[in-house]
Amino acid sequence: MLRAGGYQVQRVDRMPRTQFEKSARPYVERHVAQTLADVETLRERYREPVFGEVPVWRVVEMLSHVVDRMDHDLMNVTQEIHVLQMLEGMLAEGVDDESFLLAAILHDLGKVLYLVDEDPANISGSNAPIGEYEHGLGFDQCVFQWNHDEFGYSRFAGRVPDHVAWLIRYHSVIPRTCLHLMDDRDRDYYERYWKEFRRWERDTKSISRVPRTRMTDYRALVDAAFPAPIPF
Repeated sequence: MLRAGGYQVQRVDRMPRTQFEKSARPYVERHVAQTLADVETLRERYREPVFGEVPVWRVVEMLSHVVDRMDHDLMNVTQEIHVLQMLEGMLAEGVDDESFLLAAILHDLGKVLYLVDEDPANISGSNAPIGEYEHGLGFDQCVFQWNHDEFGYSRFAGRVPDHVAWLIRYHSVIPRTCLHLMDDRDRDYYERYWKEFRRWERDTKSISRVPRTRMTDYRALVDAAFPAPIPF
């Protein structure tokens, strides 16, 4: 361990992914251990705006300062880079559905909670339902582990097309834990949107590929969708 002006500097780890996963493990364990009471506490904590009434574009810009402490596929790559990688992957496949592109821009905006020092265990990670539920009940009638998905959904529900809001809310679900809970709407959105969206979201991640576009290239899309500030 090196020290520079009182700041502890770790030597370069020859296996950075292993070190990253080791550092993330406590957050993962706390996220998996969430209870119904934890979810209700978090919902109440973030019921009111955190950043006030702000343009959505300003929130998008915050992603350049956000690093997901639990994503070993990105490690120290910012969420802005992640979103750009995803957008470029979608466009390379000829995606021209602006609602899909908008969903890509918005899906991780809930991670700006890193900027207010929320526990990473309550921001990142995949989500599974908490408790047992009747088959076919529908996702909206179940309680899932709470993270950036639910926070983002709480800000965008009613302000974007229904399938975009659904993707924001459920893009981190673990299918094997919840497919039996889907109602007709869930199954429709899962087949038509989630599978492809999740593939783009997962497979475009890279710690070395530098995006060729800038986030400002997509500002017109965001401003058209949100011409006025919203509570965030």
